[in-house]
Order: sequence, then structure tokens, then C-alpha cells
Amino acid sequence: MKNDDAQLIQRVLAGDDTAFSVLVRKYQKPVHALAWRKIGDFHIAEEITQDTFLKAYQKLSMLKEPQRFLSWLYVIA
Repeated sequence: MKNDDAQLIQRVLAGDDTAFSVLVRKYQKPVHALAWRKIGDFHIAEEITQDTFLKAYQKLSMLKEPQRFLSWLYVIA
């Protein structure tokens, strides 16, 4: 699974935006669940989730360990 993430990240960095969509679908629920537990508001957690993935996309080239993508998302959230 983690190798799959690294491959998807490489594809995103090479310009394949559909690969990022795969990552979003894969990790949207866990990121939202984390935000919801921390904030306690479902709708604000949705906004935080969207912002998290936007920031992740913008800063993806800075990710040093692609195999730790989910952990990195949690830090952003």
C-alpha cells in the first residue's frame, strides 16, 4: 500500500492529476474523521479536509518520505 502511494505521488509530481484524485479518495475519510474528532463539527471538518488536500497538492514536492503520506496529511490537518 505504501509503495502504491509512493508511485501515485511520483505520478502526481510528473503531472498526472488523476493520481492525486486516487490519493484523495483513498484518504479522504480518515482525514475527515481526524478533523471531526478534533473539532467536533462535521461541516467544518469537511472544510478542513478540503484545505488539507489542497495544501498537500500544493506542497507535494516537499514531501521527503512518500511512504508516510497519510502521516503527513494528518500533520497538515
